[in-house]
This record gives sequence, structure tokens and C-alpha cells, in this order.
Amino acid sequence: MKIDAAVWTMAGLRFLSAAIELSAAIVMLSLNDVKKAIAVNTLLAVVGPTIFFVVMMVGLVAVANELSLFKFIWIGAGVVCILVGIYVVK
Repeated sequence: MKIDAAVWTMAGLRFLSAAIELSAAIVMLSLNDVKKAIAVNTLLAVVGPTIFFVVMMVGLVAVANELSLFKFIWIGAGVVCILVGIYVVK
């Protein structure tokens, strides 16, 4: 079975994200300090949404010719809502 290049890219980015998360957890344990662990966690708050956004864009580019403009607008609105929920709503 041949796996689509976009799927490989999306999965690879998710593996990268998982490796970053696991590395951060190991760093937190090795630092053994709550304040430093919070600083590491703050960096992860940027990595997660960035990976999400890039993976979403890779997927959308891959199916761009199959979706109508109306569907793209709805997908874009959903992504914006997720990002607003992460960064704006307290």
C-alpha cells in the first residue's frame, strides 16, 4: 500500500510534535524545579498550536482541488475558532 506524501508529511509532523513533548517532559523531570518546568511548559504552548496549524495546512493543500470555496471558509472558521480559544479566551 502506497501512502500519500501529504499523509507522510502530516504524520511526520505529529511524530516531531510527540518527540518535542516527550523531550520537554524529560527536561522537566531532570530540572526538578516547578518554576523551570512552567517555563518549559510555556514553550510547549507555542509548539502545539503551531504543529496543529501546519498539519492542517498541509492537509488542506492536499485536498484543495476537491473542496469548494464554501467548505474552505467553514474549515478556516473552525481553525480560527480553535486558535482564538487557545490564545484569546481566558
